[in-house]
Amino acid sequence: MLCSLPFCLQPQTRRPSCLLPPPLRYCLHGSLQAPASKANKTPPALNDLLFVVNARTGEYSTLFTLSKPCDELQVDPNGIFKFAVDIDLESSLKKEAIREIKVTWNVVLRGWKDVFNMMESCSGKASLVPEAEDLFSKELPLPGCCSNMVTASSLVAEIKLGFCCENYIDEEEGIEDDGKFKRGKLSLGIMNTKHWRYLSMDDALRHLQHFLLPCDA
Repeated sequence: MLCSLPFCLQPQTRRPSCLLPPPLRYCLHGSLQAPASKANKTPPALNDLLFVVNARTGEYSTLFTLSKPCDELQVDPNGIFKFAVDIDLESSLKKEAIREIKVTWNVVLRGWKDVFNMMESCSGKASLVPEAEDLFSKELPLPGCCSNMVTASSLVAEIKLGFCCENYIDEEEGIEDDGKFKRGKLSLGIMNTKHWRYLSMDDALRHLQHFLLPCDA
């Protein structure tokens, strides 16, 4: 299910993005500020990034909080910016609580040097099984240096969230589904809605570079 919140194209970092028009920015980078700008031409490495994800039901009931370096997650083997991780809920969750969940996802530059908000309190309904297609989704903002040239980024932050029953079912042993969930599976990625495919790892890191390592830093 898509996020019910409207798409937001406002910058969401704590630091301004590149605000100079392309010609002037090229001039400054090529002559006056060459040493300083070269440091920001390299995208952040995967092991420089931390994912912080919080999911809750209602306003204050936290399901789980994940804070984990990206290179410690299950990275998709096809070279795309897509990750998976198993999660443990803070308490058993009844099926009735699945009706609405709010998810927040931040990408943090190692050492908490900067934070980019991928989605904030995105509402949706999580799936009862980890492999289902129910998801939370929000359009990513454009880099400041490109916002005057195009009107939409076509890039969407995507989270899939599914839950597993706390008990497996075994009729012979008399074990039944108690309707509660204790574990789940979290999947995170960036989708290009123009081509309907996940962004490659290199392209995603370059996009995040605009917000975590802006050219005016």
